[in-house]
Amino acid sequence: MDSKINYTAVGLFVIILSIVLGGTVYWLATGGKDQQFTPYVIYVTDNASGLSENSHVLYRGVDVGQVKSIRIDAKNPEQIRVLVDLDANVPIRTDTIAKLQLLGVTGLSVLNLAGGKSPDPLTARNAEGYLVIPYEASIFSKLEGGVNETMAKITRISDRLDALMSAANIAALTSSINNINEVTTTLADHRDDIVAMMVAGRQTLEGTAKLSQSSLVLIDQGQQLLKKFGQSIHSLQGVITATNTAVNQVSAASASTIQLTETGTKTLNAFNQRTLPELGGLLDQLQQASTSITQLVNQLNQNPSQILYGAVPAPSGPGEGQGADSGRTSAMQPSTTP
Repeated sequence: MDSKINYTAVGLFVIILSIVLGGTVYWLATGGKDQQFTPYVIYVTDNASGLSENSHVLYRGVDVGQVKSIRIDAKNPEQIRVLVDLDANVPIRTDTIAKLQLLGVTGLSVLNLAGGKSPDPLTARNAEGYLVIPYEASIFSKLEGGVNETMAKITRISDRLDALMSAANIAALTSSINNINEVTTTLADHRDDIVAMMVAGRQTLEGTAKLSQSSLVLIDQGQQLLKKFGQSIHSLQGVITATNTAVNQVSAASASTIQLTETGTKTLNAFNQRTLPELGGLLDQLQQASTSITQLVNQLNQNPSQILYGAVPAPSGPGEGQGADSGRTSAMQPSTTP
């Protein structure tokens, strides 16, 4: 007996069941009430592996939204532009930051928001008008970057070690080791000489130390001598100053003496030119007068009567007898003229 299946009823049942399941899922996702969402943009600078559309966005571990889209920023390829829808009731402040967080060992990632102590709401927007939540690299991303950088450094060190341990370098190192062995052998053979040299070096150092002490004493004495020499120079400067003063005074006296000498010279020249000739003539006259007075005194001494009768005439010469006698007679006769 053939069963009759009503395909229309089956299809209607499937549609109704799908609507019920969809409503149930929506109710479970929204908590049984309508929610208002606000779009935000987060520019991720780390590796966004494990993050996908519809991934959860947490606020200190509480589910507050979903990731709507993930794409590379056209203006800056080093950033990943993540558009999220967050519950409008979540307080997004100026100090709110987003971090990428792994979900256990599943390999999946979510965006976790932190901060919110500031009372000022977030107002920074991009060119599209979306509010921009600042992003901070997570500790795992920093560790991953540090591990990558460390591995790169290890790789470079390994390459350098390979270059260092080349055949040529190994041969050179072997030669150096052989040379070192030869040097150590030679040093061992001349150990006594080296010991003696070290003893001599120690004695030399001791002598140098003593010489240094003597040099310090000598330097001290030299400093004292320089100090005394400086004092002597200071005293000598005072003497030089006094000497300069005396020289200036002597120069002034010399100038006065020279002026006086010039005045005396002029006076002496005038005396020689004027007074001496006149004085010479006066002396001649005085000498003649003295001679005359001497002769007169001598004559008076010889013939005092001359005072009464006058001087005796001198003897007459030849041919002068009569006239002279008459003259002398008349002269000797006393005058009768009243």
